[in-house]
Amino acid sequence: MINVIKKLNISKKILIISVYGSLLSISTQMLYSQLALYMRYELKITDSKIAVIDGFCEFLSYLIRIFSGILSDYMRNRKLLLVVGCLVLCLVKPMFAIANSISGILCAEIVERFGNGIQACPRDVFISELSSTNHLSSSFGLFKSFKTIGALLGTVISIVMAYIGDYKLLFWSSGIPALMAILALMNIGKGRKIQKNSNVFDNPFQKKYLQSFNKKFWIIIMLAGLYELGHFGESLLSLRVSKIISPRLAGITGIFVGIGQILFAYPVGLMADKCGRILMLKLCVALSIISYVLLFYSASIWMLLIIFVLCGQQASIQSLFLSLIGENIDAKLRGTAIGIFYCIIGVSYFAASSICGQLWEIADRTVFLYGAIVSLVSLVAIIAVQKYCFRNLK
Repeated sequence: MINVIKKLNISKKILIISVYGSLLSISTQMLYSQLALYMRYELKITDSKIAVIDGFCEFLSYLIRIFSGILSDYMRNRKLLLVVGCLVLCLVKPMFAIANSISGILCAEIVERFGNGIQACPRDVFISELSSTNHLSSSFGLFKSFKTIGALLGTVISIVMAYIGDYKLLFWSSGIPALMAILALMNIGKGRKIQKNSNVFDNPFQKKYLQSFNKKFWIIIMLAGLYELGHFGESLLSLRVSKIISPRLAGITGIFVGIGQILFAYPVGLMADKCGRILMLKLCVALSIISYVLLFYSASIWMLLIIFVLCGQQASIQSLFLSLIGENIDAKLRGTAIGIFYCIIGVSYFAASSICGQLWEIADRTVFLYGAIVSLVSLVAIIAVQKYCFRNLK
């Protein structure tokens, strides 16, 4: 892996951030791979309420990212925000263990999503600042691969602990990897581009900076928001599987989705750098349509698990959008731009979760048909935008 990093001229700091992301993913997945099942079968919360809670908390996480992005541009100190966010994630885990009601879970999720939102945007900006334009997508892909490996480990740990132990012990233990992630951050120095003006507090909302938010940026944001309207969380996939096998084993959904993310994340990023990001974006959205259609018609547990692997490529779509933003936005305003991106994604995700939660109560498979239709509209929009607006955008 180190030889691959050197060959592709990827900064060693990105490798350290990737390890950090992997540890944080272990912690997060230990919690969230079982949380929906815990709410459904232990606290007796309905599926539609679980979907709404998931969507609202994720929306909150994305909303916070716009403020953390602005703050990171203002302070020019990405690492500090990473540490603060990671510390919140470490300390909030016991709240899930002591929560015995829907209000307790909601409060814990809000705090957890707050911590995640604080660190996510500065982390992505840090990756883009330490990567050359020619290796931007592969850098995000490499980080996503490491992060997914951590998610897989976290899912395996959660399944074992939930099966032989109880949920509360799992929630208590999920804070340990987050603590290790903080220790990993101590090995990350300030990036070369960040250090240059690290002591200058500059308002990112000056006219000279905001002018970099051109038509191309807003269309990229629009396309990302449109696609996200059809993208729902893994909690509904886990609930789908729980109707076929034991609820305590339904967390294997995350394992198969994670395998797909590992298989797709870095190769998609590498091909995007070589063949064009818009081309790979269109291919990934097309695969999303295929996966949703297959999910709509499939009922076999083994077929579903295979399709979940294909669904893993959806994570690459967000990385491709981030690469397009990193390529087209001035470095001084990159945190703010990524924050706006995440805010729009959050609004769309919350809307999609609410819609899908209601559809799930009526007829669960219609959720996949809805996702396929929205993805098809997104693909048409991407093709139209490239043809009529951005013919030189690759």
